[in-house]
Amino acid sequence: MFFSGIQNTINAELFSNMPIKDQNTSLQNLYDKGYSVPEISKKIGIQSGTIYKRIDAHRGRKGLFAG
Repeated sequence: MFFSGIQNTINAELFSNMPIKDQNTSLQNLYDKGYSVPEISKKIGIQSGTIYKRIDAHRGRKGLFAG
């Protein structure tokens, strides 16, 4: 699809211009909200293995109102 290609490019560009700490926080937040690593990888445009290295996937996902 035309628009999904543009959106993926925009997402990747915006993400790549964020400081690394903010990138990692964003990745963790997406994962904690229930998005799978392959979904995040496809939309952000970075490899799944890189995402796994940059998030704490083993801690479990926090609930919406968890502290």
